[in-house]
Amino acid sequence: MLSTILVYMSLLFQVLAAAIAISLFKRTKFNASWILISTGFILMVVSRIFELFPTIYPEWEEELAVVQKCLAFVISLVLLIGVFYIRKIFQFMRRLDEIRRETENKVLSAVIRTEERERQRFAKELHDGLGPLLSVVKMLLSGLSGDAKPEVNEKIKQNLKQAVDEAIISVRDISANISPHILNNFGLKDAVDSFIKKLRSAKALDISFTTNIGNRRFGYNVEVIMYRVICELINNTLRHAEADKIRIELKLTDEIIYLTYTDNGIGFDVSRQATKYGMGLDNMQYRLKSGNGGIEIMSERGKGMQAKAFIKL
Repeated sequence: MLSTILVYMSLLFQVLAAAIAISLFKRTKFNASWILISTGFILMVVSRIFELFPTIYPEWEEELAVVQKCLAFVISLVLLIGVFYIRKIFQFMRRLDEIRRETENKVLSAVIRTEERERQRFAKELHDGLGPLLSVVKMLLSGLSGDAKPEVNEKIKQNLKQAVDEAIISVRDISANISPHILNNFGLKDAVDSFIKKLRSAKALDISFTTNIGNRRFGYNVEVIMYRVICELINNTLRHAEADKIRIELKLTDEIIYLTYTDNGIGFDVSRQATKYGMGLDNMQYRLKSGNGGIEIMSERGKGMQAKAFIKL
């Protein structure tokens, strides 16, 4: 009686093992070695079932014994071959680890490059914008004197006030570039509109911006990521593309923000120059992937550039 119970329990365990092995087919990409091992488990279940037959059909005991031996041989052979080829699974896992490390290294390099570029840009703006104004303020202050004529001191004070006003404006511009107050206070649409208006007033550039998001607000990360990507795409066009037309479309569909950006510039070879094109495709991909999004850039020499990006809410 006890032996029969143990046989039934072992049969149950082997059925469970076979079911689990089969359920892992997709995860192992239908690897041949795993299929062989799973087949071995299935054959073991079949063998265990044949062990129960003599209790039901005693007259078949000799024939079933032969079948059992044949099954044992096949099971051993299948498991041996499966174990021999299972190393392919470990090779596959090792390759996945290598790809993951390479991706992490690329992302880290992209982050470092972006941070360094932002630091350099910030330092340049301080040096070229605020530095000269502060030098002028210092020079004007040194010119003030109690022995000078009142009209001379008054002129110096006027110039000093003008220089301080310009320094305040410069600080505001630098602050807006680092963290645009319009984006924080009014949202993505108004921030992009404001950025484009500044460009239109400074450059002879035809920029079209259409969107259906209205005044809807999104999460902080979503707004910052999409705003930075749009600004970088525009800056890259201004620096490299020699374009006079830019088209920007921002659409909200099924809780996903889609960006379509095109220019009529000189274009470039994406496979060769993506990482050199401004902040680089890797950096933009990192920004968007950090927000559950992505970007694809398409371009050919002489045919402009198109970028399609999305970010999920």
